[in-house]
Amino acid sequence: MNTKLPVKKIIVVLVIFLAATAILYLINRNEKKELAHNHDYLTKQVEIVEDKNNDEVMEVKKSDSISVFTSTYQQVIEEKILALEEKNTYTFEKPLFIYNPFGTGSLSYYLAFQGEEENLQLSYSIQTDGYNTFSRTLKQVSDTKEYAYQLIGFIPGKTNWLTLTLKNQQGKVIATKRITVKTKALTNIDTQMEVKEGTSKEALSDGLYAVLGHDKAYNSNIYLFDNDGVLRNELVLKGYRGDRIIEVDDTLLYSYSKNGFIQVNRLGKIEKFYSIKGYEMHHDYVYDEANHQLVVLVNKEGKETIEDEVLALNLETGKVTKTIDMTKFLKEFYQNAVKPEKNTYGGDELDWLHLNSLQVVGNDLILNSRELSLVIYLENAFTKEAKIRYLIGDSSVVKGTQYESLLLQKDGDFVDMAGEHSVTYHKHSRQEDGVYTLIFYNNNYQGARTRPNFDWKNYPGTGTYDKGENSYYYEYVVDENKKTYQLVKKFAVPYSSIVSNIQEVGSNYVTSSGMSHCYDEYDQNGVLIREFSYTAKKYAYRVFKYDLKGFLFE
Repeated sequence: MNTKLPVKKIIVVLVIFLAATAILYLINRNEKKELAHNHDYLTKQVEIVEDKNNDEVMEVKKSDSISVFTSTYQQVIEEKILALEEKNTYTFEKPLFIYNPFGTGSLSYYLAFQGEEENLQLSYSIQTDGYNTFSRTLKQVSDTKEYAYQLIGFIPGKTNWLTLTLKNQQGKVIATKRITVKTKALTNIDTQMEVKEGTSKEALSDGLYAVLGHDKAYNSNIYLFDNDGVLRNELVLKGYRGDRIIEVDDTLLYSYSKNGFIQVNRLGKIEKFYSIKGYEMHHDYVYDEANHQLVVLVNKEGKETIEDEVLALNLETGKVTKTIDMTKFLKEFYQNAVKPEKNTYGGDELDWLHLNSLQVVGNDLILNSRELSLVIYLENAFTKEAKIRYLIGDSSVVKGTQYESLLLQKDGDFVDMAGEHSVTYHKHSRQEDGVYTLIFYNNNYQGARTRPNFDWKNYPGTGTYDKGENSYYYEYVVDENKKTYQLVKKFAVPYSSIVSNIQEVGSNYVTSSGMSHCYDEYDQNGVLIREFSYTAKKYAYRVFKYDLKGFLFE
């Protein structure tokens, strides 16, 4: 007796099985998605319990499948905290102390208590064997006797001794409290950077270095390191690296997914979620305060080109209100671009412009193109009258094109920037109208996949993707009245063909050289104060420094 099934029947059975499996998967996924936004379900599934490893500390108990990135979760956890505070009387001597209840900071704690007076001042210090003490004074936020804070600065995988110091309005210490905190270890990042001292005797600026996109270009959290190169907090994201942190309306605003932003308050709670559905962000976004909107470099999903669009996200309504397609403004460059077999990311979209930074100047935008090594000044950017006012870069880039007349005149004898990043606008009070400063990281990199026949002879000393002598801090003074630009300051930094930035912090400069696996701080003369090196299979995307004063700290 032949018991073998015909091949056709086997295929039919297999197809039915796979279809049934797919249907069950979709049903299960949709159910989980619905449950993630179900208030009653989350209320039952999420608890605040005692931390078995820490006396005086509580923690959130929930399934790993429950995401913190929903407004429902944030509401539920806030309700549970309020319920505890209503049920119990928490004092400075016996405060409510919860590990990362809102899920936004892996090394943060929520602290709340009732004081005996109003306007008390709280400061704290964290001591850990083998590390310098981390000390901060918290922002004074309460004109009532109810106090609540978010504390950061705990070192992962260690025993941390927290000392709280409470002062009255006259500055007199009225109480101290000590709590022992054993933190969870983090495996994605080094706890201690390798530190090399420079020759400058100037002090480092105050603040924490935010390492963005560590090791993996997109799937990475934001890591905050102190001036000793010690990890002090981890901001949790959902599949995107974060391109910068912006303080808006007493919140921190930053990207957390490839098409989403969050606003996080000083307690760590996510107050608002924003979506740019249909677009994916890349490289940069800035806050346009005058119009209360976020201006974002984006890819339009399904488009044959990438990294050539800009959108405006209204922070009041959460709507994408306006977009800019740069193929309409630099059509000749777009049409003459040569499509390589694969772009920088391994895809087949045309990366002809590769915008990597932007700045808002009134109603205008300053955009930077890595692929063309050009700075683009776009006036009346989000209106029907939008047009390119001028370009900044070497004449060889625009030679023979319709854009030659748009190029500003170089004032002086210097090599123009090549493959530059992080272009930043400054308008100093001493500068007359029509004159301003641009600072940026000149990668000094001769890379342009869509211009394979471009002659780089005007860029002596430029490097390749893997090798180069130096990149540079560049500072231009742009004079719109004379239609000129001049290099007024320059100093060498570690070479990085891509992934890099520069930031002015007080009188110092913070730079990140991703391909060299380091970030540095220099004094006003470009002399190294301190260099921080990290372990990475790839690189870190950018590093900015934030002091968080006025938000968390005084």
